[in-house]
Amino acid sequence: MRLRTRIFRRLVLFALIPSIIITAAAVYFMSEVIDQTSVWLSVSSPDRTINSMRLIETRLQETARQYLQTIDFEILTQSDSLVDWWVVSRKGQIATSLSVLVLPPQVDSVFKAGSYEPGMVHRVIDGYLMVGACLERGDSTIACGYIFEREYLNGFQAASATLKESRRFQNLMPGFILFLVVSGATVLVLIIVIAYFLSRRLSASVTNPLESLTVMTAAVAQGDTPQSISVSGTEEISRLTETFNRMLVDLEESRKRLVAAERVAAWQGFARRMAHELKNPLTPISLSLYRIKKALEESGHLDRFADSIEAISAQVERLERLANDYSSLAKLPEPKIKPFDFMRTINELINLHAAQLDDYSFERQIPDQPLEIEGDPDHLHQVMVNLIKNAMEFTAEGERIIISAGATDQTVWFQIANEGNDISEADLSAAKMPYFSTREGGTGLGLAVSEKIIIDHDGNLTLEKEGRMTVARFEIPRKRSR
Repeated sequence: MRLRTRIFRRLVLFALIPSIIITAAAVYFMSEVIDQTSVWLSVSSPDRTINSMRLIETRLQETARQYLQTIDFEILTQSDSLVDWWVVSRKGQIATSLSVLVLPPQVDSVFKAGSYEPGMVHRVIDGYLMVGACLERGDSTIACGYIFEREYLNGFQAASATLKESRRFQNLMPGFILFLVVSGATVLVLIIVIAYFLSRRLSASVTNPLESLTVMTAAVAQGDTPQSISVSGTEEISRLTETFNRMLVDLEESRKRLVAAERVAAWQGFARRMAHELKNPLTPISLSLYRIKKALEESGHLDRFADSIEAISAQVERLERLANDYSSLAKLPEPKIKPFDFMRTINELINLHAAQLDDYSFERQIPDQPLEIEGDPDHLHQVMVNLIKNAMEFTAEGERIIISAGATDQTVWFQIANEGNDISEADLSAAKMPYFSTREGGTGLGLAVSEKIIIDHDGNLTLEKEGRMTVARFEIPRKRSR
């Protein structure tokens, strides 16, 4: 749970940082836009420009009105006019106009044909603005005023459009700010939701495999030997799982070697005592038997007791061999490690037993390439001789014996498989126990000594059944650990 919380917090922070940066940039950009717009509006002042233009028009209209009230139109000529245009329209007559300006024909036509009512005049004719005043005097209508060129109207329209856009922008600003706030809140909620589900998924991909490893580790700590586990997860979890599985294999092999070493060590102590106990009486017994045999010869009664003397002598010799075997197991020296060619040693050993192996259906599966390893060649030679002799003793003539060897990156192995007398699983399991033998007269120490040698080489010796074949195999490291 705490891992999930930490992942959730980090994901939220990881997502919030760019979100905050983007939001800050947007706010800064908007503030800059608003500031620039405000500065532009304050400089251009379209509303003040429009108001000023309208004020000018109003004042010019008032000036025209005052002018109409003070002049005598009966004697007015164009040269005396202080306005841009003036019109005199008498009832029943076509309006006539006087103007100091030369206007385009279409403007002049509309200007002269227009009707004027008393009051202020504000007319647009083909892009020209005419402002002024109109009065009735007797039976005549008199109007006068001023003309603004097209640039004036263009400027007025531009100022009006600017004012319209500025008001539209000001009206949009609250909605845009609200949009930013809502969008930011929505993004924040999405970030939190996505971070929550991602944290659950990521933490599950880490914690579930770790929990499995924890359970397996606890089982190993209690002495159990669980099978290898298979968990899915990240690449790091997969490597951790592979390491844990290799540790289980190494631990199981170490446990087996330790058990075997403890068993051999216990039997070595027993063998040491047995060898001592057997050798102590065997010497006087052999000497007494020799004297008895000599006395019987001198008395002429040896023939009468010859069979008994031979039987006792055979048993004494058997006990001496047994004592020597016990002594060999008890005093097995430490291996003398040195580099040697493993495959050459095996081939020389096979050649040494070639005459005996010819009695069987023999197969040699040994690589031709040299393979140098570190070990005690004499001790390993002793192990292989023992395994070959055992295979031949339990195989009938004509049946198969296969000797093979090989190597991996870290280890080398030797294997001999033989057909023959069907040995039971129980006997196969007990075959490496000292003093266990299914052969008449066997001491059962050969495989025990062989296992001790293999253990001293940090390897393992196995006996298995594969169909009709009995397989003896040992595997040791190519290089000894320093």
